[in-house]
Amino acid sequence: MIAAPMLSELERDALAELGNIGIGRASTALGRMLGGLVTLSVPSVEMVPLADVAGLLDRALTPPLVGISETLGGLFAGCALLVFPQAGSLCLVRAALPPDVPAEEVPELEDEVLAELGNVVLNSALALVANLLGEPVETGLPAVFRGGAAEILRGCSGTPPTADGAAVLFHIDLRTTLPGGDGAAVAGRVVLLLDAGSAGALQATLGRYIGRLVA
Repeated sequence: MIAAPMLSELERDALAELGNIGIGRASTALGRMLGGLVTLSVPSVEMVPLADVAGLLDRALTPPLVGISETLGGLFAGCALLVFPQAGSLCLVRAALPPDVPAEEVPELEDEVLAELGNVVLNSALALVANLLGEPVETGLPAVFRGGAAEILRGCSGTPPTADGAAVLFHIDLRTTLPGGDGAAVAGRVVLLLDAGSAGALQATLGRYIGRLVA
């Protein structure tokens, strides 16, 4: 079994800065989708063993949770996941839908809207980060999962959350200013589930990126 690497303080800072740049692009795209101003930030990032992820998510976010996932290839080989408390995601769904959509029709459209929301955030952010690191990234179609963190992780990765490997957790804060004075403040996580080999490759790529910055 290969031990997954943990990030140094310098690597965490570099990845957090890259995350902020990528999430900045996602903010613009999400603002167009919701028809208002969206501010997304990444206050911190950490790499943890896969076995710890479910507990960290359940403690940080109020269940029930909703997760939008995409399979990944290239630099971030594994699975990407955008996780919000379900209560926080509902206001985003309503904002994305036209105002004339009857309230009784919102639940049947919810998964479609969440999938598109997750697709916008994950694709926009990861593509830019991968480009800055000089490595390719490939994404699959989004899927929506609900429940506790362990259920969502199992649905996203297809493997138990105790499997060998590591996860990169981007702590994100989302704030919106929407037409009509409505707004939302939602805390969530962008999670990259990586096997040990992919986690090591990401760390090596970060090292080369830092080296270019200080050269």
